[in-house]
Amino acid sequence: MLSVKRTMLLFLLALTTATVHAQQNKAANAAVFNNFSQTIDISETTLSNAMQMSKGQQAMLNFGNDFNFPGVVLNNEIVFDNLQTIIIRSSAYNNALLQISKQINNDKTISYVGRIFGKGSADGYEIKRTTDGSYQLQKFETANILQDCNL
Repeated sequence: MLSVKRTMLLFLLALTTATVHAQQNKAANAAVFNNFSQTIDISETTLSNAMQMSKGQQAMLNFGNDFNFPGVVLNNEIVFDNLQTIIIRSSAYNNALLQISKQINNDKTISYVGRIFGKGSADGYEIKRTTDGSYQLQKFETANILQDCNL
């Protein structure tokens, strides 16, 4: 009878420990770009100049509204005849990555897309084309884009 009581006590202790551990909240991610506005107008020239940089080069992109993105070019690769992608990492923003892709469309026009985000950051930016054809950085919350994985 004594061993049954000990087993039940051990089981109850393990169950309590598991419940307490499951209810602990993880620390919230910090908003790296909290000091910058929701949208920032950027020039197509800035994006075009970024595509000219080489791997290993120090980069300094001025997006406007006092938002400069200093970093190192990790990769600049022509993936297909009509697609080029550059990736820049900035230690100034908690090792955030800037990814810009340039696509040459069938009608020979050029389109840019991309994102700025960092691991553990609560926010980031997406490069979007406006209805008038200009480009903007639009802020997003990573919790709305990245799915949780608790493996």
